[in-house]
Amino acid sequence: MAQPPPWKAMYLYVASQARDGCAGVRQRVASARDDLASPLVLDTRDAEGRYTLLQSATTHLQHASDHLSAFIINTAVAERLALHGCGPVPSQPVARVGDLRAGHDHDWLGLIRLQAAREHAEGALRRVEGALALLGSVRFMLHSQNPDAPGRRQAMEGQLHALDLQPVVVGVASMSALASMATEPPIRDRIQ
Repeated sequence: MAQPPPWKAMYLYVASQARDGCAGVRQRVASARDDLASPLVLDTRDAEGRYTLLQSATTHLQHASDHLSAFIINTAVAERLALHGCGPVPSQPVARVGDLRAGHDHDWLGLIRLQAAREHAEGALRRVEGALALLGSVRFMLHSQNPDAPGRRQAMEGQLHALDLQPVVVGVASMSALASMATEPPIRDRIQ
């Protein structure tokens, strides 16, 4: 069996890095959801008066955002590698995925899957950034001069209930599956 060209090995490595980063997103979002599900999220403080569960959820979502950003970057790098490698001359990349030359059907399919995975990641990132903004507004209300004003607690609880991280979970599952399929060899190479 012939060795894949150098660009292909690098493509598989970068696409695998993207796929493996999905586990970090899943773990961080699950941890944030656990923190936010606690009925004590607005009451649990440490010795310095910091709201530990709220801060923990914020930190987990910031890390999830970092993982999603890395995923998006890795898929873009993998796409550029493939477009360069599949071109007739490596110094003249193919302009877009639809222009891949004959004989690169598997590469075309892998790139289509990576593009779809990146779209899911971009949607998940928008949701995570929105959740961080909502948590920021809750933290602002908690640290205002009068956090116990009438209706303030209900407003903060309303902000927390508005957080819906389930679409992020679904998006991460989709992007993980698509990234995995983008690195699989063609079925004709797996059947003996």
